[in-house]
Formats: sequence, C-alpha cells, structure tokens
Amino acid sequence: MKESLPQRELVEEVAYRAVKRLLDQKDIAEADILYRANASCSISFMDGRLDEKIKGQNLSMGVRVIDAEGRQGVACSNHLSKDAVNRVIEWAIFNCKNNDPNPHIGLNLEILDFTEDHDLFDPLVIDGMSFSRGEKICSVVTAEVRELDERVSSIREVFYGEGYEETLYLSSVGAIGWQDESVVRLDVALIMEDGDKIEMGGFGEEQRYLSDLKYSDIAKNAVHRTSMTLGGKPLKTGKYTLFLDSLTAASLVSMLEDSFLADNVHKGKSWLSDKRERMIAPSHISLVDDATIKRGMGSYVFDGEGVAAQRTTLLSEGVVTSFLYNLEHARIDGVSSTGNCVRSPASIPYVGASNLFITPGIGKAGDLYGDLNTGIYVTELMGLHTFDPVSGDLSLGIKGAYIRNGSIDGPLSGMTVAGNIYDILNRIVRVGEDLKFYGSVGSPSLVIDDVSTAGD
Repeated sequence: MKESLPQRELVEEVAYRAVKRLLDQKDIAEADILYRANASCSISFMDGRLDEKIKGQNLSMGVRVIDAEGRQGVACSNHLSKDAVNRVIEWAIFNCKNNDPNPHIGLNLEILDFTEDHDLFDPLVIDGMSFSRGEKICSVVTAEVRELDERVSSIREVFYGEGYEETLYLSSVGAIGWQDESVVRLDVALIMEDGDKIEMGGFGEEQRYLSDLKYSDIAKNAVHRTSMTLGGKPLKTGKYTLFLDSLTAASLVSMLEDSFLADNVHKGKSWLSDKRERMIAPSHISLVDDATIKRGMGSYVFDGEGVAAQRTTLLSEGVVTSFLYNLEHARIDGVSSTGNCVRSPASIPYVGASNLFITPGIGKAGDLYGDLNTGIYVTELMGLHTFDPVSGDLSLGIKGAYIRNGSIDGPLSGMTVAGNIYDILNRIVRVGEDLKFYGSVGSPSLVIDDVSTAGD
C-alpha cells in the first residue's frame, strides 16, 4: 500500500512551492508544512467468526503561517493538487489575520540533521500488509484462549491491526525531515463464567515491530487477568496496602501527564503550577519523558515544530525538575523546548508527552507482593477520566485480588480509592524493577502503603 501513496519528491515539491508562495505575501513572516500519509488494515473476529475487515489510507497536508506580530493560522487539505493547495494557503492566511498576536509564537530556528530514526519502522509491516496475516494471528489466538481456561464462555473480540505512517516537516527557515513509523496491535476481549459468576476482561498490546508482538503472552494475560477478578466481592472499608502491577501502575502514570504539560501549568490547570523545584513524591520516585527510546510507541525523530526528540526528567528523586514544553511555552518561561510539540496537520501546536514512565527500582513483582502479609493486588483502576489535574483529587474504582501471606487469596471488586494524587504518590513505598510500556506509558510495579479504601 505504500506504493499508492504520493511519491516523496512530489510532496516536497508541493511543500516548497507552498512555502515560497507564502513568503511572497507581505504580511507573512514565517511558514511551515506538516504532511502525513498513512496506510492501515485491521481485522477482528468474534467467537472465531469474522466480524470486520477494514483497509484504507489517508493523507493530509497542513499549512501554518505566522505574521510579524505572532499571529498564526492553520489550514489543511487531503489533496495535493495545485488548486487544493492554493485554497489551503488562502484559508491559512485568513485564519492568521483573524487570530490574536502572540510574541511567543515562532518557528524553530535551530536547523537540525534528522538522521536518527529511533528504530520506529518495521519493513515487514508495510511490505506484507494484508488481511491474511491478521486472519492467521486471530485464529491462533482464538484457539489458545479457548484452551487456556474452560470457563471462557465467549471471546467477544480478537482484533489485529497494522499500519504505516510517514511524516514530512518543512519550514521557511530551512528545516526539512522525513519520519517513518509502523505499528501493530493485538487485543483480546472475553467473557468468563463460573456458575452464576460472570466477568468480562481482556488484554492488548501495540508494538512498532511485528516480531515484538507476543501473541501467546497477550492471550495468557487476557485470560489470567479476567480469572483473577471472576466472582470478586468487596472487602470491608479500611486502609490497605495496594500492589499495582506494571499495567495498573502505568494507568496511574497516565493520569500525571496533563499535570506536567507547560500549557496547563501556565493556565493554572495543573496542581503542579507552583511546585517546580519542590518535592512532591518520595526520593525513590523519578518520572521521565523520553521520545528517543528505541521502538517506543511514543518516540519520534522530531516533534510537530521540527524540534529534535529528547529525554526530559520531570521528577528527579521526588522533586519536580521540569515541565514539558513546545516552543511557545518554552519562550514564556525562558527555557528551551523539550521537543514535546504535539500537532496534527490541521491543528496549531500544543504540548503532549512522548514516552512517559516511572524509572525502575529494585525487586521483582512477585517479591513485592510476596512480602505482604495482607493487601490488595490491583489489576484495574476505573474512572481515570474523573481525575482532576487542577486539584489533584481522584476517586477510582479498583478490581483485583486479595493478598494473604504473600499469595493471591480470592477475587476482589466493588471497592473505591478516593483522595489526592499527592497523598497517593507519597505513600509509594516500593518500586519494582519490571518496567514495561503499554503504548506510550510505562511503569514498574508499585507498592502503595496504608491507602484508605471503601468497600462493604
């Protein structure tokens, strides 16, 4: 399918021509082009029967213009014809004239050599993109799930998808770079029954390389995690030690992203707005955003403003050391961009994380919960969207299993953890060595002590 996308020589020619025309406009000071094209296919099965097939491709070219007073305007087209590009240029200029001036808006003036690819592209994906591969994978996984546990009453979905994307960034100050990315994903959703007990669960992963997608492990995780909570009941309300495996801990880390984005900090929409250089977590907690991780799902060569990918420590031994910046918000604080501009061809630049994770500590997951006399093994945090990044308040449902004498001792559900993220972070007493990424968010296992938990 890559062959059906426009040739790069044509794309560059169109982009250069658009920038040249923009710079001929007397009111336009700077301009850049963000072009993306992708191809993908996916297939899903329900209880072993084909449910859906989707295959397609898309392209879009965004034009951004900036005037001398920092007004910016963006417009986007899904076509590269001369007429389409001319219309986009007119729309971008119109949008620019109707926006407010901002002295912090401007292009990246550091011209970089975008030669590092961070190993984000698997040629096998684009070369062999077809439904036949997905069909084989889904069939194998369906069979394995059925064999793993006889209590599986329905396999609601086995989904496999793969895709390729290419990105061009080109600016009026001379920056130009291409980036290639691939992605493969496998998800399993199932229903498990045991008498009158019923539980729905699942598991999924995405990777850059097909060889890194472990089908058997995904099937086993889907069945195991569902079985752990089958027939779960709440414990009595009280204070419990919580063990979060790497998957559940990663969902906790994902809640922190918005709080570290400089645009939210500047708008007062983060509980960290006044906490730079202050300690907000124990010294064994460090949080990093790293867009340079090899094969990372959040990795990139350059961000949406042509700034090179980089690694940024946000929490160092519990102390807030940085926020995540694009060019605009970096200039507000008088610092350098951290290379965290997130942008689609149709949007103005904003700020987002790349690969966000807690750095690993010491100890295997089994040892961390094996050392607990009593506690809760949390397999799922529910209601993450209710987290308030301004106050830090949260109220999360939990599912998992009860821990007694270091062993799993029965399923658990219907319990709630309420409080503040500051308090939760400061109750983390152990950090495991088992760092694992789920998408672009990662964490090792965590032990959180003395957490007020509502149940019966």
